[in-house]
Amino acid sequence: MASVSGATSGLGNTALRGFGGFASGIDRDSLIEQMTMGTTNKINNQKGQITKTEWKAEAFQKVSNLLIDMQDKYFSFSSSSNLMDPSFFGKNIITATGNPDFSKYITATGNSKLLDKLSILGVKQLASAATTMSGKKTSNDYINASGLTNDRLNSANSPVESSKLEGMELEFVFTKSDGTTETDAATATFTLPSSYKDENGKTVEIDYTNMTPDEIADHLNKALKSSEVKIRYGDENVALSDMIQFDVDADGHFNIQKQDKYKGADLKLNASSSAMEGLGYQDVTGADGKEKTRVSIDEFNKSIKDGGEDSKFENASIERQKMFDYLKDKTITVNFGGQSKEIKLLSQDDLTEDQWKAVENGTMGGDEAMKILTDKLNGRLKQAFGVNDDQGGKQNVSVSYDDANGFQFKVLDSSQTLTVTADSLELREALGLEAGASNKVSMSGTLYDNLDKLGITQKFSSKEEFNKYLEANPLTINGAEIKGITADTTINELLSEINENEEAGVTATYLSASNQFVLVADETGKRGKIQLGGLAQDIFGAVKDQSGNVIDGLDEDGKNAQMEVSYGNGITTTVESMTNTFELEGLKITASGTFGYKADGTLESTSGGVTFSAKADAENVTEAVKKFVEDYNAMIKEINTQVTTKPNSNYGPLTDAQKDEMDETSIKNWENKAKEGLLFNESAMRELSMDMQSIAATILGSGANAEDLERIGITFSSDYSDGGTIIFDESKFKQAMETEPETVSNIFTGGGDVKQGLSSIIEDTMVKYATRYSYKNGGSYGKLIEEAGSEKVPTSLTNNYIYKQLEEMEEKLDTLQARLKTEQDRYISQFAAMEKMISQMNAQSSYLSQLSV
Repeated sequence: MASVSGATSGLGNTALRGFGGFASGIDRDSLIEQMTMGTTNKINNQKGQITKTEWKAEAFQKVSNLLIDMQDKYFSFSSSSNLMDPSFFGKNIITATGNPDFSKYITATGNSKLLDKLSILGVKQLASAATTMSGKKTSNDYINASGLTNDRLNSANSPVESSKLEGMELEFVFTKSDGTTETDAATATFTLPSSYKDENGKTVEIDYTNMTPDEIADHLNKALKSSEVKIRYGDENVALSDMIQFDVDADGHFNIQKQDKYKGADLKLNASSSAMEGLGYQDVTGADGKEKTRVSIDEFNKSIKDGGEDSKFENASIERQKMFDYLKDKTITVNFGGQSKEIKLLSQDDLTEDQWKAVENGTMGGDEAMKILTDKLNGRLKQAFGVNDDQGGKQNVSVSYDDANGFQFKVLDSSQTLTVTADSLELREALGLEAGASNKVSMSGTLYDNLDKLGITQKFSSKEEFNKYLEANPLTINGAEIKGITADTTINELLSEINENEEAGVTATYLSASNQFVLVADETGKRGKIQLGGLAQDIFGAVKDQSGNVIDGLDEDGKNAQMEVSYGNGITTTVESMTNTFELEGLKITASGTFGYKADGTLESTSGGVTFSAKADAENVTEAVKKFVEDYNAMIKEINTQVTTKPNSNYGPLTDAQKDEMDETSIKNWENKAKEGLLFNESAMRELSMDMQSIAATILGSGANAEDLERIGITFSSDYSDGGTIIFDESKFKQAMETEPETVSNIFTGGGDVKQGLSSIIEDTMVKYATRYSYKNGGSYGKLIEEAGSEKVPTSLTNNYIYKQLEEMEEKLDTLQARLKTEQDRYISQFAAMEKMISQMNAQSSYLSQLSV
């Protein structure tokens, strides 16, 4: 170990307070250090005493924490290994016996004195939750696509408007400039989306072809914020939405505005960004006459403004096409029979070169165009979903068009579910498809779109009229209003709102196979009822006749479980439970099936049935007690070490100067030695050690005998130096748990001839020295905690004897440090005066020397 020097510098940086010795040549600072050494040594000694006292508090706390941890783990009723609880050692592994056809439905846990007499004669019914199933909703064999008509397919008079912006990108570039050279370029790309998540997590679709320019700009701003796109600005990543926002001016031109905080930011746009043309941007040339690859925000806005009518947002962002051209390479998703297929509406290969020319010049008639479309689609649908041989080889899914019904996707069997979807709102509008269009209830469709399919007989002429009705007649379940429901709420959203409403107390689902809704109460038993109000009755209620009998669907109240129990004395009783678990005489009995009853509801027998046998959980209890003994002995060893180890006077707290001369390992080794023996001969620790050693005598004096202790594998060391450790024989203990768990329980928890159990004796001994709960110890947290406190009892950390000692020591240290400063200041002043006098004398001597020359 490195040698430790006793030399320290109490003066510190006094040399910075003045320059000494210029005239006298004296090392002022060294002299002052020597002259104040007495006070400096007192300060170092005081600091050492403070450190030693803090270590002493830590040593006390280490022991008190071990005591409290033992209590928490093994003597607390909230612990899973509570050795004070007789049931922990009891026969609590319960096995249902008897007829295996009956006993397979019964499980039990707990402990009961009536276990040998108790039997289950039968389970009449299990608990069930109240359930409502709606009548079957309207199911069609078709889905309309009203946008596809003969007249529109190849007509230039009714073009399809498509967005030139959806899915396009804007690339922003921020550069720092040193005046001539651009450096540290940072980029961020924002993709103009078809939809985004609003602040509530709800998906909002952007209709680029039907919304006003102002509405689109507003949605783009929200989508930008939702995207969390960031760009490097200086030394930080800034959200692009904090830097810019989109706008449309009074003339209908799109522009980008920089937020006030970033007005001076040199933010530019990549001129080749795919969204530029659709926003109305016209190429900007630089002073060299070449097109700019990057344009500033101001240049971008000016370019659009100067573009006039053609650059207005509503003109620049929309492309108008014939329907036939628009459909080329567009796809829809068709779901049928558990299969989901991507179906292309029209392909380049579907028409010959001459036919495409006829489309281009408008000479192809609508009838011919529709035939090509339906033929090609039917071919793809046949390949995807096949034919039904039982119905003459007809296609399972097909398309057709006639003047009466328009264009339809058809399913051969209306009981089967068919859905046709398109991710793009624009494509759905062009085809005239509802969101999540289905021949049954459309889950992604709105309430208003599904009114007829839901069986709502009342007619509404508009969404506004429907919303007014909802306000006056809110949808309620069990008296709880399902709030936020409007005409635009989708069926999926409606079910989510119901399931998230705790007051409604039900779980709502949709069964697509039968086209029905189901509500199941969250709680089983008679308490679970389902009451419907407003449109909830139309949507979720069963169909009933005038007498109230269900003719379609289901309407059942919850039921309690019923069990017939015999107590072995000829007395039987029927017990009920709102769940399938029954509390009987200390047992929890759970039923998973019915048995023991005839068809007429009477018992098959009033004797026999399911009985029970019990045994102790020897394996787990043995493991828990083994761990307890290990922890207990470790605690005893620590107490014994603290009490018997003498301090080494050659080791003490190190000063800062001493630490500067040592490496980390040497410091650690030194302080470990210095911390030894801090609690040697401490009265509280001596008392604790003696009390723990007396536990063996106490348990014998409480009624337990040595033979019983040895038979269950628990004995105490006879070596006084061991401090009262427990010797544990695992095999003996496990055997005792298997053959006489009552004896083990009595010794640990009290009972029989044992007045006070071992667990209680150990806890009572420990709480005198440390406990979380002062009421267990006459209002005191224990002697060790009174001495040094514990973080396990937070209020004790500043309310203990050592803490008060430390406060007094700190006050004394402050006084000594103030004295040292006074002494240093006085000596510095005296040396300064001396230096001044010597300097003056040197000056006079020099002057006199000059006169004598």
